[in-house]
Amino acid sequence: GSHDPLRDTHAPRRRGDRYVKDTLGAEGLLAVTPEGRWRAAPPAHVHGNPTGAGDSAVAGLLSGLVEHLPWPDRLARAVALSAATVLSPVAGEFDRAAYEELIGRGVAVTAEAGAA
Repeated sequence: GSHDPLRDTHAPRRRGDRYVKDTLGAEGLLAVTPEGRWRAAPPAHVHGNPTGAGDSAVAGLLSGLVEHLPWPDRLARAVALSAATVLSPVAGEFDRAAYEELIGRGVAVTAEAGAA
């Protein structure tokens, strides 16, 4: 319910969490890590069925972690997979063509100002 996702990351960080990810809903993701802070967003609001979009975002983050991708690439993957899930006509699946287009050039990942 907060209107300041960056502020929402402060309490977990004070408790000792090193990596905090906050969903921005249709606007993408925010990550605060020891390496930096980033926002990742799809190029435009996608319309469709959001069932499974959050699970897809987690899957994208985890697969990027397993592959040792840098945080910006993990976030791009998570947002692209989540958006491709929304675009799929079937809940629990994702639109591979949309994912490949988004991961190739559609997700904007920007560094946030300030210390991590």
